[in-house]
Amino acid sequence: MKLNTITTAFSRHWILCLLLSMLSLQAGASPFMPAVTNYLAKNYGAGYQNWACAQGENGEMYFGNSQGLLVYDGARWQLYKVPGNHIVRSVYVKDDRIYVGAFEEFGYFKYSDAGVLQYHSLSSSLENFPMENNEIWNIVELNGSIYFQSFSAWFSYDGKTVRAFRDRKQQPLYFFNQNGRIYVQMIDEDFYEFDGQVFHPLFTRSKVHDDNVVALLPDRGDSFLMVTENNGLFRYSGTIEPWKTDVDAELMRQRVNRAVMTQDSTLMIGTVLNGIYAIDRKGHCLWHFNLDNRLDNNTILGLFCDKDNNVWAALDDGIAYIHYNSPVMLLAPANHETKLGMVYDIAHKGDCFYLATNQGLYEYHQISGNLRLLPHTEGQNWYVKDIDGQLFAGNNAHTLLIGESGNISVINNTNSSTCLIKCTLYGEEILLESSYANLRIYKKKNGQWAFSHVIDGFIAPITHLEVDQSGTIWASHMYQGVYKIVLTDDLSATRSVEHISRLGSESITGPILVMKIRGRIVFASPNSFYTYDDIARQIVPFEKLNAIQPYVKNAHSVASVTNDRFWLSGSHEYALIEYTDGEYVMKERIPIEIFDSPCIENYNNVFVDNDVVYFNLNNGMARYSKSTDALSPIPAPAFSLHSVICSSYDKQEERLPLSGHVEVESNYQDWLFGVSLPHYNKLSVYFRYTLHGRGMTLTSNLKEPEIRYGSLDYGDYIFRAEAYTDLGKKMGEVEYRFSIARPFYLSYYAFAFYVIVFIALLYFFSKWRANRAMEKKRKEYEAEQVEQNIKMHEQERLIAVQQQQLLEAELSAKSKELASMALGVFAKNEILEKLRTAVQEFLVKGQYGRKNLESLLKLINENIESQEFWDVFQKNFDLIHEKFFRNLRESYPTLTATDLRFCALLRLNLSTKDIAQMTNLTIRGVEAARYRLRKKLDIPDGTGLVDFLIDLK
Repeated sequence: MKLNTITTAFSRHWILCLLLSMLSLQAGASPFMPAVTNYLAKNYGAGYQNWACAQGENGEMYFGNSQGLLVYDGARWQLYKVPGNHIVRSVYVKDDRIYVGAFEEFGYFKYSDAGVLQYHSLSSSLENFPMENNEIWNIVELNGSIYFQSFSAWFSYDGKTVRAFRDRKQQPLYFFNQNGRIYVQMIDEDFYEFDGQVFHPLFTRSKVHDDNVVALLPDRGDSFLMVTENNGLFRYSGTIEPWKTDVDAELMRQRVNRAVMTQDSTLMIGTVLNGIYAIDRKGHCLWHFNLDNRLDNNTILGLFCDKDNNVWAALDDGIAYIHYNSPVMLLAPANHETKLGMVYDIAHKGDCFYLATNQGLYEYHQISGNLRLLPHTEGQNWYVKDIDGQLFAGNNAHTLLIGESGNISVINNTNSSTCLIKCTLYGEEILLESSYANLRIYKKKNGQWAFSHVIDGFIAPITHLEVDQSGTIWASHMYQGVYKIVLTDDLSATRSVEHISRLGSESITGPILVMKIRGRIVFASPNSFYTYDDIARQIVPFEKLNAIQPYVKNAHSVASVTNDRFWLSGSHEYALIEYTDGEYVMKERIPIEIFDSPCIENYNNVFVDNDVVYFNLNNGMARYSKSTDALSPIPAPAFSLHSVICSSYDKQEERLPLSGHVEVESNYQDWLFGVSLPHYNKLSVYFRYTLHGRGMTLTSNLKEPEIRYGSLDYGDYIFRAEAYTDLGKKMGEVEYRFSIARPFYLSYYAFAFYVIVFIALLYFFSKWRANRAMEKKRKEYEAEQVEQNIKMHEQERLIAVQQQQLLEAELSAKSKELASMALGVFAKNEILEKLRTAVQEFLVKGQYGRKNLESLLKLINENIESQEFWDVFQKNFDLIHEKFFRNLRESYPTLTATDLRFCALLRLNLSTKDIAQMTNLTIRGVEAARYRLRKKLDIPDGTGLVDFLIDLK
């Protein structure tokens, strides 16, 4: 390999770049500093300005905000107003009370049984004391009494009584509580000690250069440090002496406003004009936080060190949280300095760090703090690596070699470089390099790595390479899948190339990321890990590594610490994994959310340098050192029940007490449980919620600090919440018992009523059923009766028909009998008539004795039918022939009695001779009578008289 410096072979572009780099400005970068989380008004939903900070026993943070008291538990923000909706200027926590001071108002908040802060005014109990526009700027405690201080008065509260004090000659600017005493800086006057009743002069104002003391900080024994507004720091130990720092000149210009000391004695000094200065006990400036490099605002209105030894800053616009007690520190240029771009890789050599970014290769000198862009490295730089003392960088255009003093050499025959690894192929140690097109091999010459040749038979853009124990090359395609490559024995060309786009049964769209873990080739999909089984010669799920899921999502690179300990980089976290007792165990997890500007996905790589780990960031890098001596132990946050809210059918909400066994009415069936785990280091936790009741158990694992249960039935329930870190460590648990009352319709009284109603219904049902059965029987009986009646009627009809037939037969017989009788009578009458005639002749002739003949004649007359005979005949005839005579008279009223008799004889169908005998008429007389009768009856021609009379109804 031939290493070239810039020669005439370079294009004009490279010459211009060289000239520009020679003129480049070396910018001073900030050292590694704690991470800062900024909260803006849009985050916490209150006013812009924040004036004071305090922390409760449960770990909750309280802020004096321009709209009231702001409460934060790491997951939720809540705002509580004070009377008049005034600005809360001061906050102090004592036991379970949060004391606050505002304009003409002071008092305390206290949580109710339901977990709601309720305000109790103390100033309202003052009598005959005008507040006169007093604002409470400070709250301190002495001997169990709370003191509220304004600029013209002060007020004491001993737990029972509020007293007011005012001295027009002595007006306090600041009250300080230090070493169990209260010290007071008077407005434009001297410094005093306050015993609760009287101000005792301590030293004159001239001792601190005629300045105001704005903060007191602990020192050794009874001494303390005094922070002045414009003249730096002083130590008081009976006498006063200046306490020198590296930034005294800065502090004098920036107007100091607040100061606080951390648990490890680091001084945090807040200014009005230029943010926060962190100073150690030797007076050396550790860091400077301001608009340029961490804070969103330069005006510090309040400072507070919490139980975790982290620092809160109340700003003129927002709130800042400095992760002081964190193993993670950040290195990033100030806003006005060099912009690094997206950092893809980091290397450490000597006193310098080298950062490969998408804008160039940067060198950061740890001692001087200088940061510079190395010449000829502009553009995309994929990696930077120290291999056997040689520093390589993979540039978008060439492979670069970084020499001493940052000199850059371009390696011949290279046009781009994306990955470079040291490996052994067929017993020979080499460097294997990928690019946008081909694979290249480097070999050692004279103890130095030098370019050897390009491998024939393969062209593809590759992002990462790994080589397994058999010498097989695994190459991640930049866009799709992975290649399995086998080279020839002389490493000059490929023997076989296989493109793989599936992992097990999982089809992968996009690149397949390849890594090497404990000598095994490992592939990562968005959901799982896979490994290459050398025996089966196939890719199979890596079950042991998958056991750490779902903590590591979409891992894309690995950085080994030891053979059994390594860092995995995922899309959302960095995870430290250890192989122990045959299992992979997660030892540490750092979510990328802790960084304000993490690197883009799949490039948030890790660089391990002995016991220190470095993470790529956007425009910087982070340093992680768990063994830092300065770190204070962090107590486990207090896990508690935050709220219990139940809702009724009509959307009415009720906030319930957080302790005891609570019973609510039956219509409250929707429940919302909130928990609180005050933590602010962006600790990754999850909550396990369990609800027992009515023979069921519901379990849910959620990230959210609240869970809702809907449509719970009546009965007794136990709600349990547990908090866990993502490593499975339990951080606490809470339990809550509650009952939902039986609805009235399920109460014992209701059941008694139901029993009565049931019995009544059963009775009425039985009665109804019996009635129904009886009604059915009755209807069946009636139906049977109807059926029987129908049958009887049918029988009667048949009988009637039969009787009618019999009657008709009888009538017919009687008719004949009557006719016969009539004929007989007519014959008898004819005989008798002849006999009478004969007897009359005898009498005339006198052939018999007169007396005898008269008796005979009388006897004959009595036997001759008279008119009565015809009446009886007519009546019987009319009965037999269905009122023949009546109908005949109604139809033909002109008919005479003789006509009617003659019609009856005709209806009997008697012959003319018989009629003549019965009517004592001649044959001609009968014919004449028949003719007359046709005229009276108006019988048409063609119709017989007898037929007419027979058909007459």
